[in-house]
Amino acid sequence: MHNSETIASEKEELKQAVLNARPFKPLYVKFKVFYGCNLKCEMCNHWRETREPPVTPDRLKEVITELAEMGTKKIHISGGEPMLRPQIPDFVELASSLDIKVTMTTNGTLITKEKAKRLVEAGLRGVNLSIDSPIRKMHEKIRGVQGAFKATTKAVELFRRYKHKGKLTIRINTVVSRTNYETLATLPDLAHQLGADGINLIPVDDHCGEILSMRKKDITKFNEEIAPRIAERALELGLIVSDEDAFPFGRDESEVRLGRAGRYAFGFYEKHPCYAPWSHTLIDFNGNVYVCCMTREKIPPLGNIIHQSFKEVWNGDAYRQVRLKMHPPALKPCARCDDFIEENKKIWEMIGPY
Repeated sequence: MHNSETIASEKEELKQAVLNARPFKPLYVKFKVFYGCNLKCEMCNHWRETREPPVTPDRLKEVITELAEMGTKKIHISGGEPMLRPQIPDFVELASSLDIKVTMTTNGTLITKEKAKRLVEAGLRGVNLSIDSPIRKMHEKIRGVQGAFKATTKAVELFRRYKHKGKLTIRINTVVSRTNYETLATLPDLAHQLGADGINLIPVDDHCGEILSMRKKDITKFNEEIAPRIAERALELGLIVSDEDAFPFGRDESEVRLGRAGRYAFGFYEKHPCYAPWSHTLIDFNGNVYVCCMTREKIPPLGNIIHQSFKEVWNGDAYRQVRLKMHPPALKPCARCDDFIEENKKIWEMIGPY
């Protein structure tokens, strides 16, 4: 979410911005560049719905240039499936030329040798590829398309082939749900075999309903039988930083109770702020601007880049109102978010309580 060097050198400016609900810098920006998807994942609605056309490539390039002028250090590209837009390498190249680090999340099924090479040469610094089980049949059951496992694992190998052309980090994203959790013990071995640098276990979202959500007995079994094996092997292979990374639903009884309810922040934001409104933004495929993924479509958009400059949105009253409401307890959707907890802890330590 943040750039440690920038915050360390400007911590007093950030603290004053937080205290006065003023903007700081959009250090980390997520672009959801496309709504649709070519897969039919059971936990996702992107393939079930049709939405309006996305923001034009020219307008996105204008916004990327504007963000660079405002101090953005990182852009993350996602969707839907972003590779359904042919201009992605051009976006990466532009941002990289402006000294912005670019990363992307993709299902990988549309990655060819030419596209992998082009993206890495354009300056892509990180790619997260979605693999929901080391077992082919289970992954394709979840993703809803035969051949998806082969295509995605091939994409990992292609990015590995060209990563020497840039500073590329390859990570595997895995949504952990009732469907797949029992199959995940050997996930670290698959990631290592494919040449990935890390794995990221993502707890299934609450909007997926009771069919996919983890029951208490599922979390207990996962924590006792599966997660310890993942943690041991992933740490051995250097795929995670801490064994905590293998327990997305929490470990002790109080955390598991909150995790079962989808409150993956485990109470953190009842006593601490989230600094995302001062250092992060999400720009949706239709130009709507939100603080983050968790607030997307849960609170009204803060503006729209089709009709406004991003700077107008960032400095506008709607963003200010969110900043005013972020002091503990934070916004209601924050209770379900585990994205920025470690980053927020570091910022809290840097700028101190207030």
